[in-house]
Amino acid sequence: MAENDIYNNEKRYSTFKADLEHYLEPPEGKRKYQIKNKKNLGYFKVLIKKFEARDISFIRRIRLLRSFLIVTFVIEKDLMDASREDIDRVMGYFSKQGFSPKTRSDFVIDLKFIWKQILPEKDEKGRIDDALVPYVVRHINGKMDKSRERRREDRLSIEEFEKLVTGFGDDIRMQALLTLALESLGRPQELLYLRIKDVELHDNFAKIWVSEHGKEGTKFLECIDSFPYVAGWYSKHPLKKDPNALFFITMGNQSKYKQLNPHAVNKHIRNKCKLLGISKPITFYSLKRSGITIRRLRGDSDVTIQHTAGWTSTKQLKIYDQSQHEDSFKMALVKRGKIESENELKDFRPLSKKCIFCGVDNGIGESICRNCRRPLDREVIERDMKEKENEIKDIREKLNKLEKMYEYQYENPKVPAGVSQLKGTRKGNVARFWDV
Repeated sequence: MAENDIYNNEKRYSTFKADLEHYLEPPEGKRKYQIKNKKNLGYFKVLIKKFEARDISFIRRIRLLRSFLIVTFVIEKDLMDASREDIDRVMGYFSKQGFSPKTRSDFVIDLKFIWKQILPEKDEKGRIDDALVPYVVRHINGKMDKSRERRREDRLSIEEFEKLVTGFGDDIRMQALLTLALESLGRPQELLYLRIKDVELHDNFAKIWVSEHGKEGTKFLECIDSFPYVAGWYSKHPLKKDPNALFFITMGNQSKYKQLNPHAVNKHIRNKCKLLGISKPITFYSLKRSGITIRRLRGDSDVTIQHTAGWTSTKQLKIYDQSQHEDSFKMALVKRGKIESENELKDFRPLSKKCIFCGVDNGIGESICRNCRRPLDREVIERDMKEKENEIKDIREKLNKLEKMYEYQYENPKVPAGVSQLKGTRKGNVARFWDV
């Protein structure tokens, strides 16, 4: 039987089934669509039986039912009598709603699937032919129009991500979640269903197993750059002695520990971005896209990214990769040594900071080494070195003055102790060496 997901779609599906009769009434409140022909209500029931027979995931059931609801809203006749012109009207209505080309493509796929379930084509012997797409919907094309594509605005640079992680300095749990999501390319549902027993810690890395709710089945997530935060949260986890406890939980009283959900994570991210001045529509899922983009820019091969994400092929890269021609050009300049400015290299640096003094790896949001307590940022180190150089320079100047003063005292042993009070004399001029 299909399991509930992190978005609680099982409850939404059950509510939709219970309220199915109400969709015959004119829409009220937030509800926008209506089943305008009572006969079409029977097709919903057929579709629901098909879902339960195939054991389709709840999130896909919800998406298919919503797509079908649009169809029964636009087409007022019995769907048995629907023509290609009626389907064209559905597609025209859908296009006017302002959905993205990807959403339109998914809608076409869903529409063909739905029609094969409710009104399938039959062969010459009257048997259902699952291989044929029904004639009424066969002509619609789900190919995306490239000219209508829009660039996503939720790409995080390494510098912005570092700023975000540093902003959660008082919440090691969120630091662990964000860094692990960016590095492991895990989905929100995979990460938020992790349990204590799934976290396998080693000396300086971790293997984190996806044992349930994995879209590609069971797998493990890489944890190298995010290890300092994951290990830190593990050590402070209030339920770490319970192997079946969820790894990412809401904070509060022990009796109120619950599973952290994407809505709460997105709210934390939005509030922190607003405080930090990051004016991008960042969500929890944005970290997966940003992580794939960063990996491609730093030179990871497509196969490496495929294995890290747990995909069966590299075809999904074109969906998640947000890099542009400018990024590729910049990377080519970096490889050829044409760019020397460190500001241009920020998008290609690792997601961790290695201490130049003791060699220990630290998290991307850290400014002080967790081992030797020395600064990690090169700018801070250079500033501290300049300050120390200035201090040493001042000390040397004072020592030179003292040395000259002692030499004069040795050559003129009769200079009185209160010589600094004498003015206008040779001794008074030399006595200023005391002013150090």
